[in-house]
Amino acid sequence: MCTSRCGVVATVEDGRLMQVNADPDHPNGCICVKGAAAPEIVYSPDRVLQPLVRTRPKGDPNPGWVQITWEQALNLAALRLSDIKDNYGAEAVVFSRATTAGSAAIDFDGWAQRLANAFGSPNFLTSNHICTWNRRVGSKYTYGSPMPLPDFDNTSCMLIWGVNPPATSPAQAVRISRARNRGAKLVVIDPRKTSLAAKADCWLRIRPGKDGELAMAMIHVLIDENLYDAEFVRQWTNGPFLVRDDNQHLLTAADVRANGERNTWMVWDGHDGLVAHHKANAPEIVGNFTIRLRDGSEVTCRPAFEALKQAAAPFAPERSKEITSVAAAEVRKAVHLFAQEKPSSYCTWVGLEQDNDALQTNRAVCIFYALTGQYDQRGSNVLFAATPTNSINGRELLSKEQANLRLGLDKHPLGPPADPGIVQAAQVYDAILTEKPYPVKAMVLFGSDPLLGHGDPLLGKAALEALDFYLHVDTTINPSAIFADLILPATTCWEREALMPSFEIAEDTVNWAQLRPAVANPVGEARSEVEIVFALAKRLELEKPFFHGDNDSALAYQLAPSGLTVEQLRANPTGMRAAVKTRYKKHAEIEPASEAPRGFATPTGKIEVFSTTLSQAGYPALPRFEFSTVMDNEYPLTLTFFRDIHFCDEQHRNIPRLRNAVPEPFVELHPNTAGARAIQQGDWVSVETKTGKVRLRAKLNPSLHPEVVATVYGWWQGCAKLQLSGHDPFSATGANTNLLVPNSDNDTQSASVAHRGQRCRINKI
Repeated sequence: MCTSRCGVVATVEDGRLMQVNADPDHPNGCICVKGAAAPEIVYSPDRVLQPLVRTRPKGDPNPGWVQITWEQALNLAALRLSDIKDNYGAEAVVFSRATTAGSAAIDFDGWAQRLANAFGSPNFLTSNHICTWNRRVGSKYTYGSPMPLPDFDNTSCMLIWGVNPPATSPAQAVRISRARNRGAKLVVIDPRKTSLAAKADCWLRIRPGKDGELAMAMIHVLIDENLYDAEFVRQWTNGPFLVRDDNQHLLTAADVRANGERNTWMVWDGHDGLVAHHKANAPEIVGNFTIRLRDGSEVTCRPAFEALKQAAAPFAPERSKEITSVAAAEVRKAVHLFAQEKPSSYCTWVGLEQDNDALQTNRAVCIFYALTGQYDQRGSNVLFAATPTNSINGRELLSKEQANLRLGLDKHPLGPPADPGIVQAAQVYDAILTEKPYPVKAMVLFGSDPLLGHGDPLLGKAALEALDFYLHVDTTINPSAIFADLILPATTCWEREALMPSFEIAEDTVNWAQLRPAVANPVGEARSEVEIVFALAKRLELEKPFFHGDNDSALAYQLAPSGLTVEQLRANPTGMRAAVKTRYKKHAEIEPASEAPRGFATPTGKIEVFSTTLSQAGYPALPRFEFSTVMDNEYPLTLTFFRDIHFCDEQHRNIPRLRNAVPEPFVELHPNTAGARAIQQGDWVSVETKTGKVRLRAKLNPSLHPEVVATVYGWWQGCAKLQLSGHDPFSATGANTNLLVPNSDNDTQSASVAHRGQRCRINKI
């Protein structure tokens, strides 16, 4: 249902889902209000029951949906997609799927990507650039791996930054609670006083969008108060590597010797002077050194750690509080707790993903953690041994020539278009409307709703209206699907079988595999997305990469490295554990071939305080942020977003059990902020940015900073049973908060958009 992937038990009568409860025997067993509302979700009157084809123009408020058979629908889809491919190239078709964080799209994500790649399209649209990319790649450019998972089961201190597990991941929240009960410390960084923040040993009430500056302040405290692990920095990071002052690149052996190698980096040894990094016995990590280059000229160099120290110095807590709104004493308290209550672990998510400097912010947090010297240790953040599987996304099926046509790759050569091969809505909309760099004529969306999930929905609306063909696969007709030419009814996660090789979260869940059975009969003529993908592949003459339509063979291929079989998992529907075991400090293991430590999967083989990948691409190798206290009098407030436990993104507001708890869209603001504008609890107010305006109810929250307001995105649905109307997603009198957010590329590396930190103003209506 969402990223929490809770283990549950379903009660079924005559093929009908009656009740859902937490499974006490599942390693991820728990449930939230959304999961408990499963029967209402499955049997909602808003479900799409049959394939529907448009009979009226897209500008007409009435699409004129007409029911057709599955055979007619699949043949029509294959015909239109093939025609567009023949006339414009496969790149003219954009594929998409819903977010895997706020839906059950993980059930079919790999297969949808495989269809796009087998078809020949390099363009697969997701919200990756504002949801997980910066966290994953910020970690990759620092540690050489995706972000290691926090070992909350064995930790002594937890840092929860930009994420609220009780509202987004109950399974993780349970482990946080257990850790607290045994005495683990808790630091929470969030603009809102969440339930965790209220119980924390230290709550840093940060100004939205200033997380990078706060991370630099925390780095400064680590260094200034000698709380960092100096030995770890010397041995396992590239902190000792010398950075040239003249070009801001690492000094290599090729710079100082005629036959020197470019991948041999130089350090200053306290005993031997200038030496190659792998030969140093006592590498310096602070200071400045004058180095003679091979051409006889001299250049000043400093260790990367020294460069980091200097980059963090302007953000000393006493000074940075002007922009972060966090008191210096609280910053120092948080750093002391985290650095001294070892082992400590951290967890971040979307709060650090939606920013103009999202990649550098995540890099700064990774560097802060690396300096504590705890990487991949029990109780810290660990690369747990997960169930091994074969990838099914089919990236190998796409030619290099087609991959190079991916939208946005020219602007973001290190961004999501390069890895994992994802495009952003901004580039898709532009290509549809301008036909540059080439025409985009069709889209195939699996549960996706770009008009509610991305900024600038008015531009998106114009783009979807301009498509020659738009196929939408979903359980309901969302605002994007209104512009589809063909809609296919999809099952919910309770109506389909699906493989979950790993449940993430913790050591005892990442190696737990489950072939989840369908527990209820599909409503109407709904089919699973995987079944639809395989059916389309057959009609597009792509049967070979889809195992000639044999679903069990496809599952067997995916499971092969795990040692588990389809038959075993079907016989054990609650799941089985793969035969893998977590090892710690894997970077210190000796490789038999080289007789040297394994190190890290980075260009330097070290944790990279100084990112060589970013440096070589012309981006800042160290996190850098503009120290600015300039305010905007026209838009004096800072807007942020948060998640409500009752809804998955833009879904479920049509479900009576959930909508009853939150009947109207709202915006939280401080009582003083409200009073200055004659706003009272429950008043309708307008929230406006330079981009747009929406209408929300005022909800007073005294724990917010007076200059910060907070809201929840995703409002459009009505709830007929409660007689609550919907909200026009394209109107200033509606509640689609993405009208407040531009869709332009703000982060030069990742194309992330500043959903957190927009300047706004509020007025009573």
